[in-house]
Amino acid sequence: MSKVLISFQSFTGNCKALAEAAARGVAEAGGQADVKNVAETTAPDLAGHDAFILVTPQPFQSLAGETKTMFERLWPERAKIQPGLPFAAVICHGTDAAGSAVALDMFTKYFGWKKAGDWLLASMTSSDRQERARQLGIAVAQGG
Repeated sequence: MSKVLISFQSFTGNCKALAEAAARGVAEAGGQADVKNVAETTAPDLAGHDAFILVTPQPFQSLAGETKTMFERLWPERAKIQPGLPFAAVICHGTDAAGSAVALDMFTKYFGWKKAGDWLLASMTSSDRQERARQLGIAVAQGG
């Protein structure tokens, strides 16, 4: 069984709903999903999981502040996190997620993680965003 940590930051509840949809997908694939706020996510949390999904808003064309703070907090303890950790992300955006996508590519490289597919760009105007997050959860739990 695959254990997947899903960390989210949510201003309005939209990103939390997408994190919960991803968790349903993990469960449907026979995995275990643990959902936490990014403010509570630690290196030991990541070390205890087989994969990591981040769900974050993108205000002002960049990663949200608490999400960036999470990465800064994880950095000194990065040796506790297994290299090659499969990492996927959902970027909740209003217009364009390019800024956050570039930042997540860099974090993936610096932490030595493995990108698990393309970043899921979830426009807040997209009616299928929860289904796409659920499908991402399934794919990550199945190792894809």
